[in-house]
Amino acid sequence: MERVRPSPPSVPIRPRSVAGGLLEVIGAIHLEVLEPWTVAEARPREHSALLPAALASSPEARFVRRVMDAREFHVDADPRRAHALPAEAFTSEAFLERELATLFAKHWTLLPLRASHELRDDPRSLAEMVRTRGARVPVSVFDRPLFLQRDWDGGLHLFPNVCTHAWHTLVPGPGRERTIRCPQHGREFDCLGKFVHQPGFEKIEGFPTKDDDLRDFPAAEWEDLLFACLGAPARAFDDVIAPVRASIGKLDLAGWRRVPLVGEVRELEGNWKQHAWNYMDSLHIPYIHKRPGGLADAVDLASYRTELHGAASLQWAYAKDPAHGFEPGVLDPRFEHAEKRVYALWWLVFPNLTLNFYPWGLSINLYAPVPGKPQRTLFHWYHLVRDPARYAKRDKIWMTQVVDEEDVDALTQVARGVRSGFAPRGRFAGESEKGPHWFHRLVYEAVVEA
Repeated sequence: MERVRPSPPSVPIRPRSVAGGLLEVIGAIHLEVLEPWTVAEARPREHSALLPAALASSPEARFVRRVMDAREFHVDADPRRAHALPAEAFTSEAFLERELATLFAKHWTLLPLRASHELRDDPRSLAEMVRTRGARVPVSVFDRPLFLQRDWDGGLHLFPNVCTHAWHTLVPGPGRERTIRCPQHGREFDCLGKFVHQPGFEKIEGFPTKDDDLRDFPAAEWEDLLFACLGAPARAFDDVIAPVRASIGKLDLAGWRRVPLVGEVRELEGNWKQHAWNYMDSLHIPYIHKRPGGLADAVDLASYRTELHGAASLQWAYAKDPAHGFEPGVLDPRFEHAEKRVYALWWLVFPNLTLNFYPWGLSINLYAPVPGKPQRTLFHWYHLVRDPARYAKRDKIWMTQVVDEEDVDALTQVARGVRSGFAPRGRFAGESEKGPHWFHRLVYEAVVEA
């Protein structure tokens, strides 16, 4: 039965680098990102009248209508019946634009850590830079200019780094003041983003309005990591991170030291979803990571488990050599075994963050989409060190570098296949691939059912 709902406010997708004709098509459709809607409601005929006549039969228009129709992109909730997302979901610029307007507008994403070269001049983390009341610092999310602001009551805010008057940059660098003043015309805002004053506007009728305030995006903190959502979050951040926090037991990230890496941020072959899918895929371990002494030899594959926790998923296994696992009493008690020790906890926080806990510390991966380049991923890789002695052995025992190289090589091959025109929609191997199915289903719900 079709459900009836009031029409929500329509939000035009933001113009970016898609070809002009496609921008007109998507802009005319006005993607409704605030409420879910059923497949029955997503009928192409309901939107055909909104398309400019010259574009109604264009390939771009047909693609948008197909996405709205949902059938060609459907990922069934039952993994026994489900097909993977089609290749176009990994190669289409239009699909990427829709992801940015829907999926990334209602799920939390990690704010990238400060670059290694920035730490040489100022060793503070991003979280430390906004720890003091009144402090602010510019950041960027998916090429969009923003800034973090700590208000005078201690609350953390994320505002567009764009003045509401004539769109000039508001915060060029780190600072701390009671007001935010635009350097172009002097418009002022308080630390809550509310308009305060601008010379020359004293007698303007109907001024100010809410459009003269800065939009306040949700921001969250966990340990020394900061998170943002560029819309209304589908889940509260505390609910998302709670199972991660519970699993690590007595581990305390507060004292862990950031160690800069070579190639911390690099652009890689493949759509961001391919990297997340590969991360969730345990079936490839005996094949891609089969080199003698590699990952397949280091873990007890029979003990490998995948757990689904709403908007996060955990993979874990015991080490073949107990000396290579966590010491007893550190992790959540449910992992305790009389003889075995956990090799690692591999968390994926949907959509694109992985938190990889090893006895030596934490390896963070962020698979960031590249606007306008659906077949590329901006890969962020950070290390927070708990045990320096074990960290020195990370490549020998936990194969940190080798696993990365093997995965990058495999995904380069997959990227060739996905754009070949010979990539059918695959199926999932039941319980063995419940993680990949979980990921595909969440993407489908966020992007197609949105």
